[in-house]
Amino acid sequence: MNRVMNGLNIFTEGNAANQPIIFIHGFPFDHTLWDDIISQFENRYYCITYDIRGFGDSEHKSGQYTMESFVDDLEFIITKLELKDVIICGFSMGGYIALRANERLGNFKALILANTTTTSDNDEAKLKRAAAIKKIDAEGVAPFLDQFLAAAFTKRYITRHAKEMEDLKNRILRFSSIGIKGGLLAMLSRTDTTKSLKKIKIPTLLISAHDDMIIAPKVMEDISKSIKNSHYVELKNSGHASMLENPKDFSKALETFLQTLTNS
Repeated sequence: MNRVMNGLNIFTEGNAANQPIIFIHGFPFDHTLWDDIISQFENRYYCITYDIRGFGDSEHKSGQYTMESFVDDLEFIITKLELKDVIICGFSMGGYIALRANERLGNFKALILANTTTTSDNDEAKLKRAAAIKKIDAEGVAPFLDQFLAAAFTKRYITRHAKEMEDLKNRILRFSSIGIKGGLLAMLSRTDTTKSLKKIKIPTLLISAHDDMIIAPKVMEDISKSIKNSHYVELKNSGHASMLENPKDFSKALETFLQTLTNS
C-alpha cells in the first residue's frame, strides 16, 4: 500500500499484525532499493519503506535538511502507523538515521545496520561533500552521480548489469537536485554516534561487503565489537550497495538474524 503523509511517500507490504520492520534507504536512492529484499519477507513481516525527504517522490521543499529532521520523519512514521517494537534496518545514510534514532527514540526491538558507520564527517569529508554540492550547482546531478555510482558498485557488477545501472541512474536523475544537495548537507552536519554503541542492548546485525569502497568492512567489524549483543556478517562479491549486488546473501543474513529474534 502506498500513502503520502506529511510530504513523505510511504509504502507498506504484508500484514500489519506481523512484526514491523522499517527499511531506510541510503543516499542518493529511494525506497525501491529494498524491493528485492522485501519480496522475500513481506509474507511473514510487516515491511515499511519510504522515500527519505528530498528523494524519490517525497517532497523536497527548501532542501535544508539535518539528520535530526530525518529522525523526526522516522518518528512521525512510527507514530502515525502506530508501530510497536519496531525493527529498524538502515543502509548507509539510512544507517546514520537509524543510529541517531536509536539514541534519541530508543524502544526498538532490534537494529540492522548495512554498509554504514557511526563517525561524523572529518574536515576532509566535509570539504568533499561541499565540493559535491558545488559540482551539482555547476554541472547538474549527472556527473556527480556517475562518480558516486562508480564507487558504490563493483566494476564487475556495473559491467554485467549495464541495463539495471542505466535504469537506476535515470531514476535518480528524476529526483530534485535540491533534495540530493540537502542529503549531502545532512550527512555533512551529522553528529557522531560512536559513544552510544556501548549503550546498545538490543540485538544488532551489522552487514558489510568485502569490496565496499565507501565504508570498509573493518569499520563495521570494529563497530560490532563495541555492541554487546551484535552479529557481524561480511558479504562476498559485493560493493557498497550490498542489497542490490548480492541480494541472495543479504537476505540470508537477514533471515538468520530475524530467526534468532523469533527463537529468543
